[in-house]
Amino acid sequence: MGGKHLTRDDRVRIEAMLKAKVSTVQIAAVIGCSKRTIYREKQRGLCEQLNHRTSKTYMIYSAQKSQNRADQMRDLHKGRPVKLCPQLAAHLEDYIGKRHYSPAAAVREILLQGMALPQISTNTAYRYIYRGYLRLCSLDLPVGRYQLKKKQNEQYIAKNHKNDRSIEERSAEVETREDVGFWEMDTVVGKSAGPSRRLLVLTERKTRYEIVRVLESKTAREVLRVLHTLRHNLGEDFGKIFRAITCDNGCEFSAAKEMEQLTPIYYCHPYSCWERGTNENQNKLIRRFCKKGKSMAGITPDHAEYITLWMNNYPRRLLGWQRPADLMAAECAALDVKMPV
Repeated sequence: MGGKHLTRDDRVRIEAMLKAKVSTVQIAAVIGCSKRTIYREKQRGLCEQLNHRTSKTYMIYSAQKSQNRADQMRDLHKGRPVKLCPQLAAHLEDYIGKRHYSPAAAVREILLQGMALPQISTNTAYRYIYRGYLRLCSLDLPVGRYQLKKKQNEQYIAKNHKNDRSIEERSAEVETREDVGFWEMDTVVGKSAGPSRRLLVLTERKTRYEIVRVLESKTAREVLRVLHTLRHNLGEDFGKIFRAITCDNGCEFSAAKEMEQLTPIYYCHPYSCWERGTNENQNKLIRRFCKKGKSMAGITPDHAEYITLWMNNYPRRLLGWQRPADLMAAECAALDVKMPV
């Protein structure tokens, strides 16, 4: 006779027949299972009961106890088997907890580096974290997804830039991301009170290649200094790599005429950060190293260089798990120009 999983009703019937002194063979015939199944079931459901007349205890089969045990075993073995091994756990804890990778990117690194580790999905990595299988918690994870709210009011040009290029004048080829050379520019600031340095970040829209530089102050002069340094390092290649830059209306980007001498500059509408969505998403990665509300007075060019290398070598899902540095290198090779560093 084939195996059978006993149900709650089966166990209730077994309990009633045992109380009626029905034999194990007859119970098996009624339930439709082997007598060995009934023998095992009797042992699993045994519980101690008190005889109130004699004040002595005796063993009896309890359908409820047996069902509770079956429910616990089912919950314990529910879901897919855990593939976590010490090597995989160490990998995930290192990349997510110390190197600030997302679970998706940490899992992808196993494939990119050809590691001899069990293959798991991103959801499985999250499940291992939330169930406490790893020495990680939600604080080690990057921010969750969010939805940008569309501005309902009519957009207008900032007063300080009425005579400058608006994002509305930007060519349609920028939106397609088919060509390299169109950048978005912003600053990342720390604690507002007291003296503090800032980061100037430039993001290439197609490859998501990032350039991060330290600003001693939030001034147009400092921004111009960084752009002129890039222009000096790239020489004549600067115009081929920096075909246009889009920025917001911050005071640090007020030197429109001077920046226009280097490359076309386009300004977003006020309070419309989604018009630089690529830049804003990249800034979330930078915030893994430079927390909001924390002072950035101690930030150095070495820190900025480390962040730049990390971001440009970070495999990105939206790039088909390719690295921005590799994509930019391919684009520069095709254009026969220097890599912007």
